[in-house]
This record gives sequence, C-alpha cells and structure tokens, in this order.
Amino acid sequence: AVVTAAGYEYQAAKYELRLSGLLAYFKEKGLKGDDLERFYIFGGECNYLLRLGADYKLHAVKENGPGGWMNSTKHMSESPGNWSESEVKSVLDMAEASFNSSMEDQNMRARIIRKKRSVGLIPKADEKITREALDEAVLRIQSELDNSKINLPFCAFNGGRDAWVDVGNKRVGVQVLQSYLGVPPEESLHIGDQFLNTGNDFAARSVCPCVWITSPEETHIFSSLF
Repeated sequence: AVVTAAGYEYQAAKYELRLSGLLAYFKEKGLKGDDLERFYIFGGECNYLLRLGADYKLHAVKENGPGGWMNSTKHMSESPGNWSESEVKSVLDMAEASFNSSMEDQNMRARIIRKKRSVGLIPKADEKITREALDEAVLRIQSELDNSKINLPFCAFNGGRDAWVDVGNKRVGVQVLQSYLGVPPEESLHIGDQFLNTGNDFAARSVCPCVWITSPEETHIFSSLF
C-alpha cells in the first residue's frame, strides 16, 4: 500500500498519474487479478482509500455501510469515521490563519490553497520559499494546534518547496490499513523519507517498524528485497 499526503479526494486519475511508473511496472511484470487487488493507496494521509483493480485502474473503496473502511474502523478513536466536520473545519481554519501570519511575518511570496481536508502554503509562480522559512511556518502551526483544544490528529509538514497541514496523519493511515486488512503491526513496515518532526512520515514511527530512505534508488532496493 502507498500512504501519501497527496489528497485528490477520490479522483482516481490524479493518483494514477502520480503512480504511473509503478502501475506500468505492474503491467510489465504481468500481474493479474488477485495480485493487483492487494494494492491500495491512502490519499490525504488517511482520508481517501482506493484499491487497484484487475483493469490496472484505481477504484474508490466505499467508506460506509457493510465492509466500508470508515465503518469498519470506527472502533479506533482516531479513525476518520469518528471525526466531526466542525472539528475538521477548526483545524483548517487554524492552519489557514497561521500560514497567513507566517507569510506576513516572513514576507513570503506565497499563497494559500485550501482543500477539503488540508491547507497548503505554496510559492507564487516563479518564486521559491526557503526550507528554513517553511520549517518555521510548520513549527508555528504545530505548536498552535498542540496547544489548542482540538483533539483530531493532524500532520503539519515541510514538503520541500511548500508546507501543508492535513487533517489526519500517516499514523492513522497505517493503523486503519492494519485494522481493515487484518495485518498486525509486527507484520507491517513503513518506508518513508520524511521522519524528522517537520516531516509527514514521523507519526508512523509509533505504530510499526520503519525504514528511512533518502532516494528513489533506495526505495527500489528495499522494495526488491521485500
């Protein structure tokens, strides 16, 4: 499974574009039916679950009702199935306000993007935001959310050229997959490249063993081993 911060709701084609190389590899290796259907992608950290079909296309996994992934994981206190929209809005409102303050205080040439479950701070066209400025913005909103009365899990992270706050995080994403697919933590392994406290893989460290990679080449090496 891939657990990613990329959040396109259930617009499968956008995830397929990001995974085009991997999907082409599956096709090149001649994977069929059951093997393909074992592959999942969790978008927006833990918000949008899709499953690969025998047609090499991603399909949304239903959220509610019998067998729905949200319905099946409501026993977990942090499961997205238990979130209220008012709490989600509170996280997004705080994130947007904090990023606006960071832009003003640091004189950033940036703009805000607000999605259904995330808020992004991104550079304007032909501009660049320094890593230090992005880290400062992330540490600021982390502190503000940690000291608020909001109880929802969140992830504030430096994406390299931008910064984001997602409602939910990869810890929740991994735990939901473990529960939904019946895979115990000791049989799970999270591979990522953002394990510092301003990265979006950091939270997964608490729920399963992890491998910290630094390049696509290392990802390929470890994927081949497993």
